[in-house]
Amino acid sequence: MARVRIKDIAEQAGVSAATVSRYLNNTPGAMTDETRARIAEVVARTGYRPLAAARSLRTDRSQLLGVALADISNPYSSAMLEALSHEAAAQGYSLMTAVTGNDAEAEAAAVDRLVAAGADALVVNTCGENDRALREANLSLPVVLLDRDVTGGGLDLVTSNNKDLVAGLVGELAGCGCKKLFLVSETNQTSSIRRERAARFLEETGRLGVEGRVVELRGDKCGWLAEAGEKCGYIAINGLVFLRLVEALQANEPQPAGIDGAPVRIATFDDFAWNRVIAGGVTTAAQDIEGIARTVVERALSRIENPEAAPRRFEIAGQIIRRSSTARLGGLGAGAK
Repeated sequence: MARVRIKDIAEQAGVSAATVSRYLNNTPGAMTDETRARIAEVVARTGYRPLAAARSLRTDRSQLLGVALADISNPYSSAMLEALSHEAAAQGYSLMTAVTGNDAEAEAAAVDRLVAAGADALVVNTCGENDRALREANLSLPVVLLDRDVTGGGLDLVTSNNKDLVAGLVGELAGCGCKKLFLVSETNQTSSIRRERAARFLEETGRLGVEGRVVELRGDKCGWLAEAGEKCGYIAINGLVFLRLVEALQANEPQPAGIDGAPVRIATFDDFAWNRVIAGGVTTAAQDIEGIARTVVERALSRIENPEAAPRRFEIAGQIIRRSSTARLGGLGAGAK
């Protein structure tokens, strides 16, 4: 079937192509209600859809958001991409996505491509070490940072209330009797979020009088696991680290001891289906992925309309979901959140 064009609509409605164009662009001028109704009937009957490219020429907007993600293998990132796509579509936007593999050079190249491709704004989950490139991009179009900040700030950032969530997880493990806690992180420390979570972890364990260590997960054989004894607990710094930590715990013999015969105490960031079944249910700092995505898109569109707006930091509140992995002696409680 041949594509329906504006001139086809005009012929069937008995009006000029210019009149149809004014109707489609919502600038009817002196158009009568009868003419408007006639054009609307033809548009509906033919299923006419204006070309996005033509619309972008009229509005100087591509209706595209460029998204650069550091690590799509992290379950959080894939969930966030889905949420961003949903929120963008609700605003009439589509996504152009690049995955940078936590590589600074790949990220800088991706940012250049997304700008050159005509994105109206960029959403960047930066791997770090690209502060200058991101600030330069922000001179051409709005850049909204997702989760991870640049050194010294100065760009819009949407993230979680990470310090509160870390404190909540430390409190859960200390509350079930742990006297020594490990925050299990990754070897790459360029992420501002991982640094922020680690700093808060050490502050909170010190405040509670609990021994706290930040350790790195290297393969499934980790020397620090041998130090685990009674009343020891683990916090995975993100969902990907959590899955690798579970593998490491299972691979090491003897298994790290629990508390008074209970399983190993463990907690993590990011709530996924497996959190509810591993170890009878794992206590989790659940980030509000939909809320973060909504705020990212809203801020990007706001900056498109007002590019001179001062940068802002948005912290979207998550929640602690207590499960069996940090059960108190005598019971879990009523599904605490």
